[in-house]
Amino acid sequence: MDFITNTNNLLLLATLLTSGLALALPQIMGRINKELISVHTAIQWVNKRNAQIVDIRSVEEYKTGHIANSKHLPLSELDGGISKLRLDARKPIILVCLSGSRANTAAGKFKKAGFDELACMEGGISAWNQAGLPLIK
Repeated sequence: MDFITNTNNLLLLATLLTSGLALALPQIMGRINKELISVHTAIQWVNKRNAQIVDIRSVEEYKTGHIANSKHLPLSELDGGISKLRLDARKPIILVCLSGSRANTAAGKFKKAGFDELACMEGGISAWNQAGLPLIK
């Protein structure tokens, strides 16, 4: 009973729950909206459906290695930069970041810009690396 009545323990528990929810929410929302695809599904989309890959990592992150033929638009430049990419709205778009969470944030802006068929690559470039797939430097 002392654990529950101790204010420090309650604050610690609230912090733990809040941070856990903040980390899990983009993944949960992506699954609900069916916007997350695996690395292997992303490859299939590119090969079979001519999907376009948009990397939304920072310039520094992009320079460390990116997926071949991907287009780069940092998340910070999304508001005015989507139209500059000259993407084909008839083809699917795959959004990529380092771990997948920023891509989920960007998905809403792409939908507002008129792109209906888009997905975020689950795990981002980190998952791409873990799968042993090549990056262009």
